Order: sequence, then C-alpha cells, then structure tokens
Amino acid sequence: MTHIYLVRHGETEWNRESRIQGREDVPLSPEGLAQSETCARGFLGKKISAVLTSPLSRARETAKLIGRAVNAPVYVEQDLTERDFGSASGKVVDIFNPEKYASDLEPLDVVAARMLSVLRRRAAELPRDFAAVSHGGAINALLRAVSGGEIGSGKTRLINAGVSILEFENGEFSVAGYNLRPGEF
Repeated sequence: MTHIYLVRHGETEWNRESRIQGREDVPLSPEGLAQSETCARGFLGKKISAVLTSPLSRARETAKLIGRAVNAPVYVEQDLTERDFGSASGKVVDIFNPEKYASDLEPLDVVAARMLSVLRRRAAELPRDFAAVSHGGAINALLRAVSGGEIGSGKTRLINAGVSILEFENGEFSVAGYNLRPGEF
C-alpha cells in the first residue's frame, strides 16, 4: 500500500482576504511560510520518496521545505495546479459556491481526473510513500471524487498547510484522513 500525503500550501494574503486565487501566482504570506515550516517538521521521520508540487510559487515553496525536511527530491507537476476559477479568480466570493459568481470554472470532475492521473502514475513509479503539494480547490475536488461526495468540494474547508492522506492499493484510492495538522499524521 502507498500513502500519499496531500498538502495544501501555506496561507497567502489572498487566503486571509477570502479572495479566490485560482491560478494567480500569489506568494506565501509570512504566516504561510511559518505554517509551511511547521508542516515540514511534521514529516520528520517519515519515509517519503519524493515531493510533488503544483508549479505555483505558494505550493513550490511549501514543497521545498518538506523536501528539505525529509531529504527527498521535489518534482513540479503541472496537473497538480489549482482549479481554474475563470472569471471568479481574484474575487471575494463564497468559496463553497463559486459557480454562483462565474460560469467559466474548470469542472470538478476534470480537476479530480488530472490530479488522480498524476498520483496514479507516480504511485507506480516511486518506491514508497510520497507527498503532493497542491491547493484547496484542487485537493477538495480530488477528495470529493475519491470519497464519493462524502467530503471535499462544497463540504470541506481545508486548512492551510493541512495534510490529507490517500491510500493507494490494487489500483484504488481511499481517504485515510483529511485536514490533519502536524502530529496528527
């Protein structure tokens, strides 16, 4: 069985303002950097073969800290990037219902499919457990798909620098935990 640690990046100023970031490259705030450092320390002692990351700087910075903590390489994966929120990007809106504000959002099933494709490929390539740093909207779409709608998009508000865990065995994903803080995973 492979454990995949899904990490939401640390906080940004836009997170603090409840502004939808989408694919805008908003950097970590000082608080977000501290959150990411704490999260990275939570991985000490874990046998992580690699850290995958979205190409956006807030995720890359979080991934770099985790990679350094566990002495693992960091690989950028385009398909781990945030959901495209279209014209809702940059706006302060209800994050649980962005569809109320824009009709040009990337469909949740498309987000989940691209994320699952990366994780499935990497689970076959990597020798053991790994981490993947992404974004609240993208991770929630994935959790929604894997849990059959029990958690995820529209139901779960993921904390910054929080960890969700997927188990991958016999070609199937399952959720082993979500919204975990260091010391809980």
